[in-house]
Amino acid sequence: MNDRPMRAVTILLAACACLALSCGKAGGADGAGAGKRKAPLVEVTTVARSDAEFQRSFLVTLQPSEQANILSRASGQVLAWYADRGDRVQKGQRLAAVEREELSAQQRESQARLESARAALENARSNAVRVERLVGRNYVSAQDADTARTAVRLAEAEVDATGAALRSNSARAGYADVLAPFDGFVLKRLVETGSLVGPGGPALFQVGSIGRVKAVASVPQADALRVAVGQSVDLVLDGLEGRIFPGTVTRFPPALDPATRTVDVEVEFDNPDELLKPGMFGRTTVVVDRLQKAIIIPPRAVARRDARGTSYVVRDGAARRVTLDLGRTLPDGRVEVLAGLSEGDVLVVAGRDLLRDGIEVRTVPAKALP
Repeated sequence: MNDRPMRAVTILLAACACLALSCGKAGGADGAGAGKRKAPLVEVTTVARSDAEFQRSFLVTLQPSEQANILSRASGQVLAWYADRGDRVQKGQRLAAVEREELSAQQRESQARLESARAALENARSNAVRVERLVGRNYVSAQDADTARTAVRLAEAEVDATGAALRSNSARAGYADVLAPFDGFVLKRLVETGSLVGPGGPALFQVGSIGRVKAVASVPQADALRVAVGQSVDLVLDGLEGRIFPGTVTRFPPALDPATRTVDVEVEFDNPDELLKPGMFGRTTVVVDRLQKAIIIPPRAVARRDARGTSYVVRDGAARRVTLDLGRTLPDGRVEVLAGLSEGDVLVVAGRDLLRDGIEVRTVPAKALP
């Protein structure tokens, strides 16, 4: 009876030993599995040379290629207007009429003075002929003949002067007709019938030509030296984002505005279908520089420190850290590499933070760059 407790204790100890042994084996297996981890997975791309453009965009407002406020060269009241806003007009077309009674009176007065001067000239010439005959008969002196000839010259000069005055008054009489200075459209009509106008204002019409339109872009100092006359530009308008309108740099001054450190660059765009309207708001883009056959990498592939940086390339299944000499940064963030990479290198573009030099890696192609 006393042996039974001892056998129970023995059996219990044996069971505990077996349990401990099995747990130890399981723990060893887990430790071995933890010691052998998978290599990190990174996205890579093959380094190649390519071309790139440096573009700058500027906000602009469209203007007519030609625009003028039309004033009357004659003083008086507006009798009638013959064109209104939105009307297409031709150069020399009559836009309005200003009263011309005073101008017509001046014209008639000049005409009468010319007739009087012509009559005086005829009389002076007849008198000179008579005096010349009398001189030949010694009835009058040579001085009298000289006086007669002088009278003829004075009468001729008076005819010329009154003729010029008549032409001037006739031209001024034409000022009563307000004419279009060029082909285009009436943008605004600014007066009504009966308004008092004159050379000093107010303007009667605003006329603009939109067969070509222009815009002025304020270009900062950093880009001013890279803009040239004849350079191509592209225009995108609000509401017409799907269309690009090509244009050309036409002119700019040789000096910057000292207040803003910018230069006003004028660009022009052909507008044959007159889709571009003065006052429209848009964005012009100009290429200020180009890179040719350069190594360009996405920004996430490099840890940058000023003009240098570090990246990882994959060689023989392992990540290798490389030091790069960097150049310019493109507007989209991509970076030019001057030294440190070669064509054909396999560059890590995603997962760089998981790497250290020499570590084994698994690779997949990069999905989208940059």
